[in-house]
Amino acid sequence: MNATVGATAASLAALDALAAERGLSLSADAPLAPLTTLRVGGRADRLAVATTSPELLALLNVGRETAVPTFVLGNGSDLVVADAGVRGLVIRNRSKAVAIEGDRLAADSGAAMAMLVRRCAAAGLAGLEFGISVPGTLGGAIWANAGAHGGEIRDVLIDVDAWDPANGEVRSLDNAACSFSYRESRFKQSAEVILAARLGLHAGDTGEIAERIAEHQAQRIATQPLADQNAGSVFRNPPGDHAGRLIDAAGLKGLRMGSASVSTLHANFIVTERGGRAADVRALGERLRAAVRDRFGVELQFEIEFVGEWDAPDPDGAAAS
Repeated sequence: MNATVGATAASLAALDALAAERGLSLSADAPLAPLTTLRVGGRADRLAVATTSPELLALLNVGRETAVPTFVLGNGSDLVVADAGVRGLVIRNRSKAVAIEGDRLAADSGAAMAMLVRRCAAAGLAGLEFGISVPGTLGGAIWANAGAHGGEIRDVLIDVDAWDPANGEVRSLDNAACSFSYRESRFKQSAEVILAARLGLHAGDTGEIAERIAEHQAQRIATQPLADQNAGSVFRNPPGDHAGRLIDAAGLKGLRMGSASVSTLHANFIVTERGGRAADVRALGERLRAAVRDRFGVELQFEIEFVGEWDAPDPDGAAAS
């Protein structure tokens, strides 16, 4: 659910009053950069933290009832917050309840994928091992149909509980209703918010599960700039190719624009300096897109999301000012 239209002073005052009435805590003019893996970006008009699914639902409804644009933030990966920040209400989703029954796992959308993988491994459940390389939450993984090592979340998803801002109701959506495709789902095209989900797994040997997880972790450590501030893969892989290979072949590894640079370890990652600017990240991304388009005739599509108040990007990738 994206905060795309600015909140008015009157609507924020109404939000503050209603939240106080319902016992919900809000922080004003809250910094967002520390809540993201890229560590760039401005502030939110209001920030709230939801630690349970009912609390998340209550905050969503407060935003809806006061007509304040609302954005739900998970672990802060795969996104770039604008330097100008985000207008309206940002809800940090820390709702992490998990239950395992038989070969099924039920979890809140704020549960970290890495934690879910470890819970499944301890229970001898296989099928989610790829998720150890997905840095975000379950809700974010479903929203993006995230995947790694040949697996995707749609391979194991049974159904989702989603909140609809049009009427404030929660409904269950099965796998088919989620309209999954490569790094896509219905949730990217709607304002619905994922509250919880159920996954279908299968019994496996705990030693073999642990071995697969360790192999995935080792591959990730060897090939991705995990020690640097980054938001994950910048671009989707085009059909039959890899975005990182195209960027590398264009001679752009290590290219720097302001506080942002292309990782020298993996060309599909942009890393930032401490105190960096979101504008530099976006300008560098557009520069990479333009170079690959001009050199290979391939139009790279962003996998990371840009949220908040942005100026129109330069499609030719001109340097950030």
